[in-house]
Amino acid sequence: MKTSLLITALIAVSAPALAASHSTSTFIEEQDLNGDGKVSLEEFKAGRAIEFRKADFNEDGSLSEAEYIGEYEGRLMAKLSRIGDPEKRLEEQQRQMRQAKVRFGVLDTDKNGAISQAEHLASGLRMFDLHDRNNDGVVDHKDVVLAEDAAKSGKTGEFVNP
Repeated sequence: MKTSLLITALIAVSAPALAASHSTSTFIEEQDLNGDGKVSLEEFKAGRAIEFRKADFNEDGSLSEAEYIGEYEGRLMAKLSRIGDPEKRLEEQQRQMRQAKVRFGVLDTDKNGAISQAEHLASGLRMFDLHDRNNDGVVDHKDVVLAEDAAKSGKTGEFVNP
């Protein structure tokens, strides 16, 4: 049971590895391809496909651990450059890279040493569903309000692995 909960929690945080944030408002900012202030399921799927192709450096249709980790590390280093203390920056980099390796193992659901496009999309869809709090197939301002209300009441929502 504890292992199942750990895996579920790791899957919930794994989507950000290729640009799907925990914060609903940040999720919209990152995933809104057409700038209309909302993210439809179709728009999200299109964005995930683009992200996958960018990370698939050798264009073989799957992400090796090196590709997955390499793509993540590139984005991570840009974010970490804002941390002024070199020691704290290194500590955070090491922590995040350990997490990225764990995420890779969780996302590789068939354990073949690579993340397929289907595995990549499935992890993203779980994050999309988490943000689509009113289940209307669109993540928008209404979902941000619902997330804020849930946070105020202490009910941040549970991630359910479909």
